[in-house]
Amino acid sequence: MKSTDSFEIPPTRRQTGTDFLPVRCRRMSMVLVIAVLSTTSLLVSALAFPSVCLAEDTIPNRVTVDGSSANPSDPRSYFTEEEMAAWKQYRLKKLWIHLIGLGSILLFYLVLIVTGLNGTLKRVAERAATWCYTDPALLRIGKRWPFLAGMVKVPERLFGGRQWLEVLFYCVFFLFLIRLFFFPQQFYQSYWFDREYGLSNYSLSLWILDYVKALCLGTLLFSLMVFGIYGLIARVTRWWWLLLWGGVSIAIFGYVAVAPYGEHIYSNFHPLEKGELRDRLESLADREGLQLEDILVVDASRRTKKVNAYLSGSGPSERIVLYDTLIEAFTPREITVILAHELAHWREPDEKRSYAIFSLTVFCVLALASSVLKWGTRIRRFHYHSPTDVAGLPVLFLTFFLAFQVLRPVNLSLKRAREADADRKSIELVCDPEAFITTHVKLARLNHSYVDPHPLYVILFASHPPFLQRVQVALTADCN
Repeated sequence: MKSTDSFEIPPTRRQTGTDFLPVRCRRMSMVLVIAVLSTTSLLVSALAFPSVCLAEDTIPNRVTVDGSSANPSDPRSYFTEEEMAAWKQYRLKKLWIHLIGLGSILLFYLVLIVTGLNGTLKRVAERAATWCYTDPALLRIGKRWPFLAGMVKVPERLFGGRQWLEVLFYCVFFLFLIRLFFFPQQFYQSYWFDREYGLSNYSLSLWILDYVKALCLGTLLFSLMVFGIYGLIARVTRWWWLLLWGGVSIAIFGYVAVAPYGEHIYSNFHPLEKGELRDRLESLADREGLQLEDILVVDASRRTKKVNAYLSGSGPSERIVLYDTLIEAFTPREITVILAHELAHWREPDEKRSYAIFSLTVFCVLALASSVLKWGTRIRRFHYHSPTDVAGLPVLFLTFFLAFQVLRPVNLSLKRAREADADRKSIELVCDPEAFITTHVKLARLNHSYVDPHPLYVILFASHPPFLQRVQVALTADCN
């Protein structure tokens, strides 16, 4: 196997010393400028947004929760000053964690690329693959069980050689670095942070068990994804992204159908007991033509004190899932309102619109990633020589990361519009404004919602309309 310890410019790109160096320097300078600007903007955001969002509230301090002069368009009509201050602190601290996480991801990829660690990982993966192909013991196993050798021939034909094994080893090493680098932040964010604010029931042993499950499942899925991407690049270098887009667009239907079964890896489910609540939910689902496999209750209280309900699956796997914390804290009327909101999402036009937006987003991001991956081969400091070189994986993923962050405000805006539309439709399905308002008051209290957010916070980070906008739907509903 040809050694990659020393980087060489492929013959098709060789230029004379009089014209190649300036071009390469300009391109490298442009990359560094983009990286510096991205990092600077992220740091400025981390410093500025929490400060902006902590600005004084604009609503006058003139209403009490139980006062006779309560204004339904004022959050102080529903919550105390102490509650809103505590929830704002929780949400803004969570925003800090989110921004620091974004900066950490950006820093991780930049360090991996600029220092040449991506090239080092590739060389280690090459040596590991070479060892597997030359080790006498493994060769004897291949001769003893010919079907194993036949299985190896399948990925070899896809990649045109042993590169398939280099890709798999690279995935393992790459994931190890990711887990090592982000473990402290992930532990704090998913285990410790909500415990600080009394929202978590996680035990350390259960968190570790969930982490190990996610690690094993994530490693498998990540390896298959990268294997598929580089297999496509190896076979159809120019149009791999278009084929991948088509595959993802089709696979999303299969994922929706099998997702309910994957949920059993982490949680236990049992059917909702017969009674008023089940009768209400079944009646509403039948009225809307939803053929359910079952109405299930998940043991969410093992992990959290937050509440939720959702529709899961597609076709024969469709089902309603309720958190056990939701059943304990909400009345049957209020849970029916929540289900009506989910059914509004489930309606065919909304589903088609969501799918179309998702598909278009993936198309744009993959087209951009293909161009960047090809362009990056011209920069020696990126340490990969062609799109088929797995050392370019950090460049590919950095492109995905930056593209989705740029598109995030647009996607959030569309999601907020869909949520607002679902609120209006839920009022049409279950015309119960009083239950709608009490439901969202309880949701805000139990989930520590930011009920009076700054408009900039809503634009950049909120996936649902603010509390008062949702309440306004019920206040203006015509239920004659």
